[in-house]
Amino acid sequence: MITPEGAERRVLSYGGGMMAVEFRFPAGVHAPIHSHPHEQIGYVVSGELDLLLDDRSTRLGPGDSYYIAPNQRHGVVTLTPCVLLDCFTPLREEFL
Repeated sequence: MITPEGAERRVLSYGGGMMAVEFRFPAGVHAPIHSHPHEQIGYVVSGELDLLLDDRSTRLGPGDSYYIAPNQRHGVVTLTPCVLLDCFTPLREEFL
């Protein structure tokens, strides 16, 4: 996925087959529906967003977490400025 306009991506750490990435999104971002072969676990540090998984939308806020299976279609719509911590396995080579 290309990082949406106005969003920031920062690789925090990586090694072996794992990577931790911080995403910062302004309010009103519609990250496109996409999929990738990586498993993804995320944690909402701050803000409120709608997580789109397959055909469902779930509202998430600070302290919520989520799991995205490999090749599962997903995207986000930010309702407020958001900070997310995402962990991927295997690591996302295109983020390096």
